[in-house]
Amino acid sequence: MLREVIHPSGPIVLTSHLLERAGFRHAFSTRIGGVSAPPFDAMNLQSVQANARIAEGEPRDTEASIRENHARFAQAAGLARDAVVVDVSQVHGCTVVAARDAARERVPADAITSARGGHAILIRIADCVPVLLACPRTGAVAAVHAGWRGVVAGIVPAAVDALRAIGADPRDLIAAVGPSISTAHFEIGAEVAGELTRATLGACVAAPGVHAMGIHATAGREPKHHADLVLGVRLQLERAGVEPANIDAEPPCTYADRARFHSFRRDGAQSGRLAALIAPLA
Repeated sequence: MLREVIHPSGPIVLTSHLLERAGFRHAFSTRIGGVSAPPFDAMNLQSVQANARIAEGEPRDTEASIRENHARFAQAAGLARDAVVVDVSQVHGCTVVAARDAARERVPADAITSARGGHAILIRIADCVPVLLACPRTGAVAAVHAGWRGVVAGIVPAAVDALRAIGADPRDLIAAVGPSISTAHFEIGAEVAGELTRATLGACVAAPGVHAMGIHATAGREPKHHADLVLGVRLQLERAGVEPANIDAEPPCTYADRARFHSFRRDGAQSGRLAALIAPLA
């Protein structure tokens, strides 16, 4: 289960007891403790590159605020303010890159691995599922951004395979799933439900009118499918060989908790970004 930690510099982050016990520095962010002004208040961890691409007239944060937020988040995760933290340009695909390569050039990908002694790594979300993977035996880690497209494409098992390629045994891996949209708030169309079912993840889909997974019908609205992406990620982790007892997957809902989390589905262009960060063992 994730626990809330208040850092002396102000940020409130969430950490996994499984990763903590294994000695991995990591954190899932909240929107609390940063310096950004509304509507991105206060801990907006958007990339400076994506922020700069926002069209004139649309809500945009300042680069100075974003950089200060990242420095505070790094501290809250147990790193130095100026630590090198590697990220990627996320594209909802199935590409996994090594941190040593991504540090040279920011590339399109949705998962990053880092070997023992390597760089800390970070992915961003605003409703999608963030997954942090770690191998206590090898010291290697991975950070995964898993939206429904990435889940269907297999980004989670691809990250497990990438760690296996650098010496990890999936049975040794620890996985922590961070704040993301819950089933009750994740409405999907029939075509997305079909994609998930074809990816052997039909158990994650609730059909219209099926009052399961905490879903309640909204008066006056046509019922829609809903999806449990956290369950989908858990199923893929277990199928990839990760032991169920090593999976920390009871995250809070980004959409439902406006006070603590950004949510693109709830707030659209006025949504900031959350992040998940992990460092390999030294």
